[in-house]
Amino acid sequence: MTVDEPAKRPSPPAVIGHRGYSGKYPENTLLSYKMAVEAGTTALEGDIRLSKDKQLMMMHDLTLQRTTTGMGPLVEHDYFGDMDQLRTKVGDQPLSRLNDVLDFLVEPGLPEDLWMIIDIKFDNALEIMDLVHELVHSDAYKDKQELLQKRVVLGIWRPDFLAKTRELFGDAYKVCFIGFSVSGARKHFLGKVDYLSMAFPALADADGLQFMRDAQAANQKVLSWTINTVEQMHTCVVWGVDGIIGDHIELMLEQVKADTQNHTPLKLRRTQLYYYCIKKIMSVASYAYIGV
Repeated sequence: MTVDEPAKRPSPPAVIGHRGYSGKYPENTLLSYKMAVEAGTTALEGDIRLSKDKQLMMMHDLTLQRTTTGMGPLVEHDYFGDMDQLRTKVGDQPLSRLNDVLDFLVEPGLPEDLWMIIDIKFDNALEIMDLVHELVHSDAYKDKQELLQKRVVLGIWRPDFLAKTRELFGDAYKVCFIGFSVSGARKHFLGKVDYLSMAFPALADADGLQFMRDAQAANQKVLSWTINTVEQMHTCVVWGVDGIIGDHIELMLEQVKADTQNHTPLKLRRTQLYYYCIKKIMSVASYAYIGV
């Protein structure tokens, strides 16, 4: 379980706002995304799910009650005449759809190199990919195709979603695998996508770090989530991770530039054991529920 350390990368990892600036603002809302950009984030990340009337909702959970004034499974609710009347419990914001976010991403004045991972949750029906394709190629964005292809990264969890993505989009959009399992990522996605976004415990041993080296050698960027403690931030810097996804934009921006020369990642044996156990649990759950 010894955590070997790869050579430190010459530049700090990218800072990616998890569901926007969710440490301060209601997650997956336009406000959260806008405030993340204002705070200086490198990139954004947000989740999509499909409503009953086939709208692409910015929502992490299967149900509405944790984050909104609604109740029950999102898939049982229409957007028009239902969820368009709901508000977030924190911050009193309207619920956002993917088209709202795309409208924001093509606004003038945003940082030239801003990009966003659209996390297409693994338990969505595969048809969601057709609806994403239909949206980005709609008349609303017919003059923005080049910009969208630069800004948007399609985040997927399953091999069948990768096949569908290639069928619909070809190589026009960058693709990011998101997952818990190093073995699954190595088998299905190594050398096949642009980014590999791995849960922090998945990288927290020699096997995980070797996977990261192999991916980077194949010109793939490795991201890690959800990075919310200073210890995790410094560890990712020392490991050489290409990007960190977390809730606290300003803290991440500060800590990825901190002096980590004397930082020893996961130096306590009990910390190594903790992440080892979490990794094993995640791997089993990933195979059982996602098939990867």
